[in-house]
Formats: sequence, structure tokens, C-alpha cells
Amino acid sequence: MEKDNRNLEKIISLFETHSVEKANSYINEGWVLLNIHTTDYGHPVERHQKTVFTLGWNGEKGEVKVPRNRFE
Repeated sequence: MEKDNRNLEKIISLFETHSVEKANSYINEGWVLLNIHTTDYGHPVERHQKTVFTLGWNGEKGEVKVPRNRFE
């Protein structure tokens, strides 16, 4: 049986992004998706929404890894 990496007691670092691509790149490094929610902003009549992805690093995996910027 696979371990549940979402155990919040083991999360040592958090990352939030609005970008699906960036969220996927963190997941590919071993981060776990903890939450997805939307935010509303703008004029009350013409609301805009953004999706927010919250990811966490499980400390049992060792040192925190972040994706390399492909433009470096």
C-alpha cells in the first residue's frame, strides 16, 4: 500500500501558484497537491476568478526540491 504523502504533520514547505503548468512542474518534482480553490476579484458586477493550487513538500522525502526554471 502506498504512503499518503498528504499527512499535514509531515509537510515542511508550502507553495502556491495560479499556473497549472507551474503546479504540474512541482508535482513532477515530488510535491503533493494539498488544495485547489478559486478566488474572486474585480468589480462586484463583473467578477473575475483565479484558481489557486496549494502544494506541499513532505519532509520524509528529504531536502526540498524545486523545479528548475527552463529559462535559466
